[in-house]
Amino acid sequence: MKVVAVLGSANENGSSSSLAREVLRGAKAAGHETIVYRLDKMNVHGCQGCGFCRKNQKDCRIQDDLTAYWKDLHQCGALILSSPNYYSQVAGPMITFMNRHYCLTDEKGICRLHPGIKLVGVFAQGNTDEKAYLAQYNWFLGIFRSKGMVLTDTLICAGEQKLTVDSPLMKKAFATGRAL
Repeated sequence: MKVVAVLGSANENGSSSSLAREVLRGAKAAGHETIVYRLDKMNVHGCQGCGFCRKNQKDCRIQDDLTAYWKDLHQCGALILSSPNYYSQVAGPMITFMNRHYCLTDEKGICRLHPGIKLVGVFAQGNTDEKAYLAQYNWFLGIFRSKGMVLTDTLICAGEQKLTVDSPLMKKAFATGRAL
């Protein structure tokens, strides 16, 4: 199975990226192919609201670094989305990325994506209360669930946690990837 990860942090060694990489390590251990997109290294434009996608039932016509992602998304069996929490919400680049998924539904709201893609949300926040921003994370992931994806896990690094291979959260991340 193809597992696609989209990392929304500009900090390659930050908590959300580290957790996502551990999910990917678990997926690789289970024999899955993994593909990583780092939004901070990509040229990604916002949705233009042009309607081309809905009228023509095609992926977004904007030619940017998401072009390859659309192909991988249609072929994948799992999608991992990771983001740090900035100002009580997922990072801005992830919101732009999320908005671009508008292209997956037609004028009647029917999604062109194959149903059942497994979805994993990975978030890092400064607040030590793991549930403090759960509503915001659920809203973000809900957009992807509305496309027929199935949420299998949400991993939250709350506060300043030392993420080592043997820490409980990293073990959970690995197990999540292995179970995909």
